[in-house]
Amino acid sequence: MEKVEARPQDVDIAWLGVTFQGWPIASASAELVQMWGDDPVELEESLRDFFAEDAEWCRVGTDIHTVTNGSSETRLSPRTGALGWHADQVQVEGWASRLGARIPVECRWAFTRYADRRHAVREKCLEGADLRAAAATDGAAGVDQLVRHQQAQLAEWYIALDEFSSSVHTAEEPPGWLGPVIREELLDLHRTREYLTSAVMEYHHGDLAPRPDTVWGNLLFELSTVACELAPLPNS
Repeated sequence: MEKVEARPQDVDIAWLGVTFQGWPIASASAELVQMWGDDPVELEESLRDFFAEDAEWCRVGTDIHTVTNGSSETRLSPRTGALGWHADQVQVEGWASRLGARIPVECRWAFTRYADRRHAVREKCLEGADLRAAAATDGAAGVDQLVRHQQAQLAEWYIALDEFSSSVHTAEEPPGWLGPVIREELLDLHRTREYLTSAVMEYHHGDLAPRPDTVWGNLLFELSTVACELAPLPNS
C-alpha cells in the first residue's frame, strides 16, 4: 500500500472528527485548506459531503478520489506511520467530465502520478515583468537562475509525460484515447514554454514581435480582420 509522508506544511484536521470507512481524515494539504478559505467549517462540510457512503467517489490505486465534473478532484491517501487519511487536491480534470472520462479507469493511477509530477513543477507562466523583478533583486545572476529553473521544470514535465505515455502504451499500437490526451498535455507544455521564450525576448530586446494568444486559444494569432488558430482543439 502506498502511503503519504507527513510534510511540515500539512494541516492537522483530525479535530474536525471526519472519518471515511472507519479511518479519520487526520491531515490536509495547505493548498486544500486554502481552497476552502481557511474556513474549517467549510472544509469539514465538504469532506463529509464528498466522502459520504452514498457520494460519488472511486478507488484509484490505494487512494480515494471524488468523481466530479470540476477541474480537479479531492483525494484521500493513507498516511504513513499513523492510521488515517490525508486529504489533498489532485490536479486532474474531473473523472465525470468529458476530458477526465477519456482516461480509462485502470489508467487513472498512472495519470494521477503524472499529474502530481506536473503540478509540482508547474509554478507559473513567466513574463517579462518576472525577469525584471529578478534583475532588480539579484541582478543578471537572478535572471539566469530564474530562466534555468523554468527550463528544468519544463524538462521534468516532459519526462513525466513521456514516462506516463510509456506506462500505458503496452501493446504494439497505442490505445486510441492516448493520442488526444498526450496532444493536449503537449500543447499545455508548449504554451508554458512559449511564455518563457517570449519573456526572455521581451527582457533582452523589448516586445519586438507579436506573440500568440495562449489564454483564449492554443496558439491563436489575431490579425486585423481574421483570427487564426495554429493548433485548434479537436472538433473545433
